[in-house]
Amino acid sequence: MDTGPSVVSMELPYNRKLRNEIKKVSTGYIPRPLQAVIHASLKRFNVLVCHRRFGKTLLVINELINRGLVNQLHNPQYAYVAPTYKQAKMIAWEYIIDYTSQIPGVKVNKSELSVEILREGIKDASGGWSKRPDKIKIMLLGADNPDSLRGIYLDGAVLDEYAQCDPIIWGEIIRPALADRKGWAIFIGTPKGQNHFYNRLVKAEKQPDVWFTAIYKASDTGVLPQDELDDMMADMEPEEIEQELECSFHAAVRGSYYGDELRAIRENGQVRRIYHNPKYPVDCHWDLGIGDSTAIVFRQKINDTWKYIDCLEANGKGVDWYISELEKKPYVYGRMVWPHDGKNRDFMTGQSRLEVVKELKPDWDWHVLSKQAVDDGIQASRRRLKISEFDEVNCARLLDCLLNYQREWDSKLMLFRDKPKHDWTSHMADAFRYDSLDDVDSRELKKRRENLPRMAKMDYNELEY
Repeated sequence: MDTGPSVVSMELPYNRKLRNEIKKVSTGYIPRPLQAVIHASLKRFNVLVCHRRFGKTLLVINELINRGLVNQLHNPQYAYVAPTYKQAKMIAWEYIIDYTSQIPGVKVNKSELSVEILREGIKDASGGWSKRPDKIKIMLLGADNPDSLRGIYLDGAVLDEYAQCDPIIWGEIIRPALADRKGWAIFIGTPKGQNHFYNRLVKAEKQPDVWFTAIYKASDTGVLPQDELDDMMADMEPEEIEQELECSFHAAVRGSYYGDELRAIRENGQVRRIYHNPKYPVDCHWDLGIGDSTAIVFRQKINDTWKYIDCLEANGKGVDWYISELEKKPYVYGRMVWPHDGKNRDFMTGQSRLEVVKELKPDWDWHVLSKQAVDDGIQASRRRLKISEFDEVNCARLLDCLLNYQREWDSKLMLFRDKPKHDWTSHMADAFRYDSLDDVDSRELKKRRENLPRMAKMDYNELEY
């Protein structure tokens, strides 16, 4: 990697004649002074919060290339992960092509969005050259299909615009992929409310020995000329300036359905540790997916307060798997509520999914909601949020999805449409929407009310006084 006009020395024996030489090539990358400082400061794990047009993608792509070139492990692999596969191609593909074009042995696979740098060997433990064929691989991936990434190993990974990625991409997929080769990671992006990117930054700041963290505001970096910055700010809304240029995690998420309500309940202390009360039944509201995620929200109604104690979401699992997971939890269940499409019949079997689960768990109290307008459900959810409490640990995924659930943006008309954007937040947000439309008490709560004493027990006699 260039740190100025000099070139990079890479110990790569591209052919036998060069076995005893150092091959010097330049990728053409000359980092800005601030970028050079970041390259020198990186640790194994890193969180970089950067304003728009900072040059973050250019920085991380060249970090991937450089780390690969100096890696002496056999067949190192690296991943650049964007929120969607389409975004990965649009944002980073040309950069990877440009900055690897001068490296000998480069093989481009456009259909897979990957670049391989072939090496005839690497240094062995004695310092000599191993004759074992070898290659460096850099892949562009999307977080919109996390299951497709399972099973790979990685020497390093970049998670770009992590605030917009499905957060399971880190804990369930990327972090395990780094484990056996002790790989590194960079989280980089612009804030989008206090979501999982914010939580990652907060956790990282508590572990400075392992994590490098930094926030780069447009007003501090000098990357954008002041006249250009002033012109941008004149055309932007205040919350856009705070979020996109000043890297504020407290700015409102534009287009968010529930941002104001969630901010209010956090300020009121309604998001904290909420523990399961075994004296009350737990109702579950499902959003069903076929070949897609299924989400379940767990709630208890205690003294007319809705307490959300848990949530569950998975992809590609059958209904029997979810029932098995529910049976593992220490809850006594009340209502099991499905959306209206739970009654749809399978063309091959003639059975509805509701009939299938009733056969699997006939003792559970199964129900299907009638079909209602999405807008009605969103309004019901806003009302429900104001009178609810959430467990901040078990419901972290639910709260994250609700915060980032937003209207779809029309890039042609330059406005938000009156319908939700379908992304990683949709299934859990839909499950909560169904929950908010269902105020019916479970059988257990009804029995409890029926068994309440109708007359007070006392020995007071008004005639005695």
